[in-house]
Amino acid sequence: MDQPASQQKSASRSRHRRGRSPSPLRWLMLLIAAAGLIAGVLWGAVWWEERPLAEVEKQLRNKDYDQALALVDRFLRKFPENGRGIALKARALVHQGNAAEAVRLFDQVGAASPDEIRDCAKAFLILQRWLQALPLLEYLHTMNPKDPDLLHELSACRAKLGRYDDAITAALEFSKLPECEARGYTLIGLLETERGNHRTACEAWQRVLTISPGGEGLQVPPEEFLAEYGAALLKVGNPTAALVQLQRSVSTKPTVRSLMLLGKAFYQEGRIEEAKQTWQEVISLDKTNEESRQGLAELAMKRSDFSSALNWLMPLAEAPTISSTTAFLLQRAFSLSGDQTTSQQWQSRANEIRRREERNRTVDQILIDSPTSLWGQVLQAYRLAEQENWDQAALMMTGIPDEQSHPFITKLANAVRDHGPLPDLTSLPLEVFP
Repeated sequence: MDQPASQQKSASRSRHRRGRSPSPLRWLMLLIAAAGLIAGVLWGAVWWEERPLAEVEKQLRNKDYDQALALVDRFLRKFPENGRGIALKARALVHQGNAAEAVRLFDQVGAASPDEIRDCAKAFLILQRWLQALPLLEYLHTMNPKDPDLLHELSACRAKLGRYDDAITAALEFSKLPECEARGYTLIGLLETERGNHRTACEAWQRVLTISPGGEGLQVPPEEFLAEYGAALLKVGNPTAALVQLQRSVSTKPTVRSLMLLGKAFYQEGRIEEAKQTWQEVISLDKTNEESRQGLAELAMKRSDFSSALNWLMPLAEAPTISSTTAFLLQRAFSLSGDQTTSQQWQSRANEIRRREERNRTVDQILIDSPTSLWGQVLQAYRLAEQENWDQAALMMTGIPDEQSHPFITKLANAVRDHGPLPDLTSLPLEVFP
């Protein structure tokens, strides 16, 4: 049957539409739909593959690090290249104390989430890699400025790099958090002691005792806190107050250090027999304790018993770290006993040791006053190298322009590179220091 002309035209247009290619917009919509489908499939595959890792994260939150490590190791045997699994293994290793392997894994896959960054920073701190830890801690601090543990770590890390003002700023922030005042001022006192501000440290620690009279709940055991407070009080010339804190420390738990300091406090208070007995107790525990032997030698010389004084001092004579105080006492004891030749030898040695100590004090003062200056960085690298922290020393040296600017810097750079002997501090150009 013949179709009307209008129907034939409509059918013709319909066939024409079916025969045409889809429009660009339709192609785009098809591509988007296909991409979404593929992404969904891939996401589903990844989700299915990584399901066991949720349990690993749960065990990490529960602090069951052995179980977390066992689970993630099982997962990585099937999927050894999985970045999330590797990062979780690194986190578990940090909390198990294997910081070196954790850092190796973080170097392999990076640290992306806040938890990963935090544990990576913790690994760097354990390894004393302060330069790598600091930027991570600073970043985390901007994200969570009220985290007490983070502030404590940030303060300590800044101090390790000589940035004491910044360290104390973080410690003050820490002290203002709920239930953190005592611990915050404990940290402030420790930092002020490190840079020689003993009076400020005493003020901080007096505040600690108003909050925690027994010294409990601090970062350090009560006996250690009380001993450090007593030591600072001796430094500022207050032996009476020092004696109180040191006796409290010893009654809590006696240590060689607290007993030695207690002997000093007794001596400065004029309680000579008690000082003598306390220092003798120290020697029974630690035969090479220098400060107790110095005290006993001084007491012997006051009695004109120069033979006993020499007996107390001579075990220290060959110590590589002998102080100028001991050398001076040996010079006096030999002189007063009539041996002028040996006395002159010890006088020369005392002068040499004193010069070395003065140079070390100068270095420490530069590190406190100008840690970011050229020489501050040089000397920070030197101190790190002294501790055989070669990695950190090398990193510190990379920030120092023109190694040829002074022979000391060149020698230090070579020593750090080769892990060799460090240049003598006598070659430092003290004339350039303020």
